[in-house]
Amino acid sequence: MKCHKLKSLAIIFLAITVWSCSNDDDNTTTPITLDSAVTVTNTFQSTAFTQGAELAIEDLFQQPEGALAATANVSTAVEFPAYLLNLYDIDIDENSISFEVVAQADDPTYGDLFRILEADTFDRYYFTFENAQDVSGFTSSNSSVNLRIDSDKVLVVEIGEGYDFKPGQNFKITLK
Repeated sequence: MKCHKLKSLAIIFLAITVWSCSNDDDNTTTPITLDSAVTVTNTFQSTAFTQGAELAIEDLFQQPEGALAATANVSTAVEFPAYLLNLYDIDIDENSISFEVVAQADDPTYGDLFRILEADTFDRYYFTFENAQDVSGFTSSNSSVNLRIDSDKVLVVEIGEGYDFKPGQNFKITLK
C-alpha cells in the first residue's frame, strides 16, 4: 500500500512538472512591441570631423535642430526608408533592427564619405520609443556595430571603427 501511494505521488509530481514546463513555452513577449511609435535621430563623432565632440547630424548638414529626425510605428514594413537624406533603409521588427546603405557610390551627399571608419569615429542612431520595450541584450551581424541600451525606451545603434561604409552594406542587430 505504501509503495502504491508513493507511485501515485510520483506520477502526480511528474504530471505537474511536465505541465508547468510546457507552459513556459507560452511566453510570447518580444523585445519590441509591434505598432510602437519610435523616433530616430542621428549623431556623429569623430576626431577628424567634429574634433571629438558628438554632434547632432543637423549641425553637420547645417539643418535646423530636429529637421532630420523621423517617427514611425513598428510594423512589418520598413519603418524608415531612405532615412537621413537617402542614406539608410532602417527596418525595425519585434526582434531586430536592420540597416542597409541605399545611397549610391556617386551620391552627392555621401559619395566622398564612403570608407572604412577610422578609430574614434562613431555614427550613432538613437531610437526613442513612446512606450517601454523589453530589450535585455543583443547580437550584431557586424563586429563594428554595437547596441547601447540607455533605458527601456531608448536604444542606440553605434557604428564604429572598422565599419565598411559603402553602398549596399547592411547589418542586423538581433534583440533579446
